[in-house]
Amino acid sequence: MNAENLLEKYAIGERNFSGVDLSWADLKQVNLPAADFWEADFSDADLSQANLSGTSFKAASLTRTNLTETTLTAADLRSTDLSDATLQNTNLQKALYDRTTRFPADFDPAIASAYLIAPHSVLQKATLSHADLSGTDLSQADLRHANLQQSNLFGVSLRQANLSTATLQKADLYEADLVNANLSGADLSHAKLTYADLRYADLSGTNLSDTDLTGATLWKANLFGADLRTATLHTANLQGAIYDSRTQFPAGYDPEAEGAYLIGPQASLRQADLRGVTLSGADLTGADLTDANLTAADLWGANLMQATLTNANLTDANVWGANLSETNLRGATLTGTNLQAADLTDALLDENSVAES
Repeated sequence: MNAENLLEKYAIGERNFSGVDLSWADLKQVNLPAADFWEADFSDADLSQANLSGTSFKAASLTRTNLTETTLTAADLRSTDLSDATLQNTNLQKALYDRTTRFPADFDPAIASAYLIAPHSVLQKATLSHADLSGTDLSQADLRHANLQQSNLFGVSLRQANLSTATLQKADLYEADLVNANLSGADLSHAKLTYADLRYADLSGTNLSDTDLTGATLWKANLFGADLRTATLHTANLQGAIYDSRTQFPAGYDPEAEGAYLIGPQASLRQADLRGVTLSGADLTGADLTDANLTAADLWGANLMQATLTNANLTDANVWGANLSETNLRGATLTGTNLQAADLTDALLDENSVAES
């Protein structure tokens, strides 16, 4: 394909130019936004002053390509070879790259405001709306306040990622891995979370209105204050999920019948499986936690005043600074429990039980 053929096809609406050979082509000042040049060859081509915003060059060769004053905003440069390319005054704001992208030796994409798509990436306030990130590994990435509206996150790994207050309206998160992800305060309205894995995810204060959670796993997820009034929960697994009085479920939906636990004063949590659950700052005044399993649970600063924890398992639990005054802890297992700064005034304890902690 030559430059003339390319421009003719683009003009009639064609956008898929995967694998084309345009090496040495003169494409100066062309206007080709949102085209797909996956695995294309642009080596030694002249693309100076071209508008290529939103264009995909995934796995393409741009070696020795002239990109002087070229607009590559929001372009996809993952696995792209840009070695020895001329990037003078090139606009790479919001362009995507990964650890396999090759830039000229003296070029820093971070300084050019491009986004590194990789585990542990810092992408606070990043604008990634409509981006195709399907199958990407963004585990433990920092995406606080990021805009992922209508993005394609099909099968993405966001395990332990921080998406607090992120915008994910109408995003496609089908089969996404969100285990231990922080989605507190995020906007997931109209999003597709079908068969997503949300085990231990923090969904506190999250907007889930009109969200499709069909077949999703919400095992031990935190739903404090979440808005699920118009969410689809067909076959969703809420076993061990926690919610409070502010959580809003669809009319007629019984979260307790689905295995979720109401957390609050006077809560009935006998034999509850709360292993590894985060309950920091929770108000469990007078709650019945007889025989509950709180192994490795985080109860930092929780109010357990006058609660019943008879025979409860608190092995390796973090109870730092919690209010345990007048709490019944007889028969409780406190091996490895962190009770530093906890208030145990008038608590009922077995002899030597605190010494085990």
